[in-house]
Amino acid sequence: MRHQIFLALILILSFSSCKKFLNEQPVSNLIEQNYYRNTEEVEAGVIACYDGLQKVYDIEFKLTEIRADNTSGVSLEGDWGAIKFFRDAPSNFFILDYWQRTYNTIARCNLVLKYLDNVSDPVKKKSFEGEAKFIRSLMYFNLVRLYGDVPLLTAAIKFDDFEKFKRISKTEIYNQLKTDLQTAVASCPPSWPNNQLARATKGASQALLAKVYLTLRDYPNAKLQLDPLVGSNFKGNTYQLNPSYAAIFSSSSEMSKEILFAVRYKASANGEGNSFSYEYSNNGDARNVKASAPYQALFETADVRKASTFNATNGLCTKFLDPTAPQRDAGNDFPVLRFADVLLMYAEVSNELLPTPTNEVIDPLNEVRNRASASVYTSSTLNSRETARAAIFKERKLEFGFENQRWYDLVRMEESNTISILNAYLSATGNPTITVPVFRLVFPIPQTEIDLSKGNLTQNTGYN
Repeated sequence: MRHQIFLALILILSFSSCKKFLNEQPVSNLIEQNYYRNTEEVEAGVIACYDGLQKVYDIEFKLTEIRADNTSGVSLEGDWGAIKFFRDAPSNFFILDYWQRTYNTIARCNLVLKYLDNVSDPVKKKSFEGEAKFIRSLMYFNLVRLYGDVPLLTAAIKFDDFEKFKRISKTEIYNQLKTDLQTAVASCPPSWPNNQLARATKGASQALLAKVYLTLRDYPNAKLQLDPLVGSNFKGNTYQLNPSYAAIFSSSSEMSKEILFAVRYKASANGEGNSFSYEYSNNGDARNVKASAPYQALFETADVRKASTFNATNGLCTKFLDPTAPQRDAGNDFPVLRFADVLLMYAEVSNELLPTPTNEVIDPLNEVRNRASASVYTSSTLNSRETARAAIFKERKLEFGFENQRWYDLVRMEESNTISILNAYLSATGNPTITVPVFRLVFPIPQTEIDLSKGNLTQNTGYN
């Protein structure tokens, strides 16, 4: 079946209830004009937005972890190898699949926003707007970092509105992100009941907005969003580090105080499971993807994250193991924002704002390292902005292995630094003849979408 998911008007929706947070009956084969008539139906549309996130995060590793310097072992063949070794083309299916799933989720958010006036409950109307704008922002934040300039759709459109398919500058997209996330901060509730923990909160919106500002190197505004999250002693109030690193990723101990936002999955529940857990196994389609030797060597012997991230014998990912689940139907949630990320972002923005590292930089960094049983930093070991910056990026690499964070961290560094890191990694892993041109720090625009756009959607430089 031909997927024209980029076209933002979804006439027929298939809603499935998201794991553990709403007790709604699934709705299928509903025409838009006959739906979204009241509070309950608009809320079902909100649920569909979270369902869209399940589809997106199930495959995001194909563009992020596979591309980054944390992993090796990917086959040289096919679309996997093309992404890994920087020879992907506009025809690459994974690049198209991610684009389509992401714009599908954006379209669902736009439909919710279109029919907000049909919500009679003012409290729910406010939260629905915040949730839809949070999810849409998350999708656009990923798109702009992966593809560069992309079409910006903030309202439901007709299938033949080809003018709307034109690419919009990154600056304008980031401005939209800031506006939408400020609304989400003001509109999302601080918490949800236990059976609705998958839903976006004020804290998650603050953390995502902080990450947007951090990416833009707007450190003062990033710090303003992070201040209320870290607490007075960097241990947090609403959010805290889970004492056990391994427990963060276990399907039996999910949604701890460490999690600000996660995409939820459930095994053996009519398609609510994830497939990425299986793809990281030695039988998965990712062709034995594993932690690279240089990445493994970064961990100290005592660092508890090592065993919880990869198998020391074969390098395979252990972070999302669900041994009792069927193949490609695992129950592990995918953490998108967690408190360790908040602490490391706080350390980074403080480091960029201060002339030399102080406790505002060192203490939150050491909170993360203490949990990992790793050696801690002092003012003598982090005695300059440059040494602290390097330590923070290294810590992010250790902390977030296989969590799709590393590629996004690489592309927000100085370009020359990113290219140097990638080329050194390729050489160290047996591929010294491969060098990375700057244009490949963004992916190509999928050719299928260019063809569907009637000439309005253009290609990234270097891929023509």
